[in-house]
Amino acid sequence: MIRQNVIPQQDGISCELEYPAQFHFRIITDAGGGAEPALAEAVSAYQVTAPLAPSRSSPGGLYTAYSVSILMQSREQMEAFDAAIRKIKGVRMLL
Repeated sequence: MIRQNVIPQQDGISCELEYPAQFHFRIITDAGGGAEPALAEAVSAYQVTAPLAPSRSSPGGLYTAYSVSILMQSREQMEAFDAAIRKIKGVRMLL
């Protein structure tokens, strides 16, 4: 089943997404904060197409970035994923 969502943009141009759709996420966490097990548990509830993996650390060693790709079935599912990841202690940013 294909679902469509129209996303209004600030410049007045709309962007249309069709679901299911694959999204590539970058998750920035505090280095050494122990967020990886909680991240792994959170992403396991979704259809992962590229597993959660550390991708790089900040030059000063304060942050660690993780990458993961997920096939999302709807905008609501993507919003639920966003909320679940942002609740994890040590997560600074979800891109």
